[in-house]
Amino acid sequence: MLPVTLGAELSATSIALIATAACFLWGAWRVVFNLYFHPLAAFPGPVAARATDWWRTYVELVKQESMYARCEVLHKTYGEIVRIGPNELHFSRPSVYHDIYNNNARWDKEESLYHSFGEDQSSFGYLTYAEAAKRKAVLNPLFSRRRIISMQSLIQDKISALCAVLSAQSNAGVSSDLFLGFRCFTIDTITSFCFARSVDAISEPGFKAPIIEAMIATLPTAVVFKHFKLVKWMILNCPPWLSVILNPELVGLVRLQALLGEQVKEVSRNPSLLRDAPYPIIYHHLLDPEEHKGQSVPSPSSLYEEAQALLYGGTDTVANALMIGVFHILEKPAILQKLRGELLVAWPEIEKIPKYEELEKLPYLVILFPGFLLYTAARY
Repeated sequence: MLPVTLGAELSATSIALIATAACFLWGAWRVVFNLYFHPLAAFPGPVAARATDWWRTYVELVKQESMYARCEVLHKTYGEIVRIGPNELHFSRPSVYHDIYNNNARWDKEESLYHSFGEDQSSFGYLTYAEAAKRKAVLNPLFSRRRIISMQSLIQDKISALCAVLSAQSNAGVSSDLFLGFRCFTIDTITSFCFARSVDAISEPGFKAPIIEAMIATLPTAVVFKHFKLVKWMILNCPPWLSVILNPELVGLVRLQALLGEQVKEVSRNPSLLRDAPYPIIYHHLLDPEEHKGQSVPSPSSLYEEAQALLYGGTDTVANALMIGVFHILEKPAILQKLRGELLVAWPEIEKIPKYEELEKLPYLVILFPGFLLYTAARY
């Protein structure tokens, strides 16, 4: 029996060594290929970045630097085009944007990035143009100009609630955190608009709403998910009660996710419940067979992920644009004075709030905020 056992042990050891050597040789070959034989081999960039994707993992997770800031430095060293990964180029010349993104381009999305948020079955997470276009076609009527105008009273109510809190804190001699305040406003607006259920974040003292603090706390995990799929799978499949124990900051997000999940289950089981909604919400469109033109309606898991995508997309991005816009207006007295003068003419009495249709005719206001939106998109 001894020779058989020893032979088996040697055989297992040999297999392990061969497997390790094969992995090492394959990795070495990938590095050599990426550096010298890859179609992008001629483009300049850091050697580690050209050789392997692990360079980006090192920058984002170990060094904890944003690629936006790192790319600014790299362009100063390597020029207008920098290879920042084996399969990725970064351009600094703005005119290239229209060559890459235009009506004729039908690019697939990068899986490692767009599948980093647990929203794989949403308009944001779908990787192919065809999949994303179909879902967006269903949702577009919800965000059309006509729809926004018809719902402006809801949005105005949220703006008035925010202004009331800002005024009260100012009268009390207390400063306001607009980073949190604008996020409370946007999440109250998007949850009411899309789900007919507001989380009433604006009313939280100091704008420290648990859901907002939880969303801020979870954003860095997307970077981890991007580089380690196993970690993503483990965390997303973690029971809610355990998530709260491991990270108490997530309690607000867990509660909202439970609310959205329950709403999805209810409307999926009984779509007739949508008749009780005060106005059309996202599920009216997503669960309407006619909107999908003969194809099946989304599964409950897809509905949930779409709801989550709209929640994050409608909260964080808009709040960033508002915060940056207000900051730069207040920092530049000439801009503030010109904007205030235009608004005073169109809005002489504070109690008589003008409609959106009137405000969109103000030339300076109209050209000012799209600029901040573009700046925010580039920055974030």
